[in-house]
Amino acid sequence: MASMRDAMKRLQVIYDSCSPEAAEQGASKSVDDFTRIRRKLHSDCKIVRQLLKEREMLTSRMGTTSETAEASYRIRVAIKSLKEELGKMDDIIAKEDRKKRHKNPEEHAKRKEITDLCHKHVEEVEALEKKKFTDRVGNDRLELLTTTGAGGARYRAGASKGGDGDPFMNSDLAPIDPDVDEDLKKMKERNHDIDNDLDVIGKGVTKLKDIANEMNQELEKHNEMLDAVDTKVNNALDHVDSVNIKMKVALEKMMRGDKFMINCILLCVLLALIAFVATQFTGGF
Repeated sequence: MASMRDAMKRLQVIYDSCSPEAAEQGASKSVDDFTRIRRKLHSDCKIVRQLLKEREMLTSRMGTTSETAEASYRIRVAIKSLKEELGKMDDIIAKEDRKKRHKNPEEHAKRKEITDLCHKHVEEVEALEKKKFTDRVGNDRLELLTTTGAGGARYRAGASKGGDGDPFMNSDLAPIDPDVDEDLKKMKERNHDIDNDLDVIGKGVTKLKDIANEMNQELEKHNEMLDAVDTKVNNALDHVDSVNIKMKVALEKMMRGDKFMINCILLCVLLALIAFVATQFTGGF
């Protein structure tokens, strides 16, 4: 029972760690609007870059189709949402700029730098959305997206010569929110620990299953032994019944012989008495 309680506790910890509702509630209470918008822009820019990459790969395989047009529409909507969030961030900075004195001038200056960085990221993804490959490289789009090294690094919108060859997912700009990447790293480590706990629980369940199977096998063996004993007992009872019947028949036969002998003896005695009486009467006369 102790191992089962430990397993239930671990499962509860895993649920609490992975519960999106609890995570969202905790995050919303612990950050201000600027930080929330910053994190949203960080994640949304990555999503737009992924959408751009998927659209380009789709265009490389199928050309201009209704699917690529729909993908372009989704990208434009996502970029529009980025600009709206960026406008909210600009409003926050403008409101702080109107203040004559700031409680934390260094923090305000840092926020302005972050806002400029967000503008650059949005401009970069917007440039990627508008970028069209020339006919000279049109046949090499898919290879450009899937290979790494110098061949893929020739094209980077707003990027330098470095990188691993993915013009959509990589950027020379600093990340909007490095803490998010650090949180993702910690989340991966936590997921790894959770996977290890699940492996331990799985091994325990497997062991319990093996023990249960062994117990079932032992019970089957015991049942077979009991069945064999029952069979032998039934055979013995049948044998006893057969012996009893034979003894009864033999006794009945013996009783029949005894009655015949007794009847003969009684008849002889009766004849002797008759003869004795007869001699007495005849001798008297």
